[in-house]
Amino acid sequence: MSRIAPTTTLTNSEIINIAASAGATSPVSKVSDRYSFVSTISVVDMLRDSGWIPVHAEESSVRKDDRRGYQKHFIRFARPEFFLESERVDLLLYNSHDTGTAFKLLAGVWRFVCGNGLVVGNEYGNFTHRHVGFNPDLFLESAKNIADKAETIADKVQDLKTIELEPNEKGIYAAAAHKLVYGDDTEKAPILSTSLLKTRRYDDKGNDLWTVFNSVQENVIKGGLRGATVNGHGRRRRVTTRPVKALDRNKNLNQALWVLTEEMAKLKAA
Repeated sequence: MSRIAPTTTLTNSEIINIAASAGATSPVSKVSDRYSFVSTISVVDMLRDSGWIPVHAEESSVRKDDRRGYQKHFIRFARPEFFLESERVDLLLYNSHDTGTAFKLLAGVWRFVCGNGLVVGNEYGNFTHRHVGFNPDLFLESAKNIADKAETIADKVQDLKTIELEPNEKGIYAAAAHKLVYGDDTEKAPILSTSLLKTRRYDDKGNDLWTVFNSVQENVIKGGLRGATVNGHGRRRRVTTRPVKALDRNKNLNQALWVLTEEMAKLKAA
């Protein structure tokens, strides 16, 4: 993997400015006596000291004001040695201070051409560390395990780039992805499955599985596809699909699409 310095790094102040909940210095008021507060910024410092550089942050929206400033947040980390030719292998951190989630560490891939982040399937790294009894050494061991998988993930990306899909196979892949997004009742979906194959740039014109996967994933996550819905009176209303902003749904869809892509790769190899 090439050694290219990240173009964007975030200080702790910048992370908190983007995702205020990451800067919480105490938990939400209603917690049990067993709850052990571990600040997100403290683990960011731990990861930074171990070589992971924070490059992106965001937080979920909240409906209840008493959760504001404590809600789920997400920070993406990169390492210079994990840059590929067109992608980067990352570490993803999820946490909240409202008792809604423990610390979660996952592997991810960042694609430069579209500024798009993928979440890798569970088998490559999916670790949970509860606040109660938090062990810094075990937490850093999980981060190391993800780092140790970086080469394997890079090889998987290169393998997916060598698998060519026929038009009907692209259609099957898109139909499966469409079902992941809209469930079994896809007839009520605002777009057809083929809409997910729409390319947004010249670099996405290829038929290899990696490119098809990225095109579909970007269309699912970023939205912006034009379609229509039908109301109870049979009238069609033009709509544009919305981006997936909820952190959990974003993560879950990303991981499901990764697994779908690996299953397609297995079918092609059979």
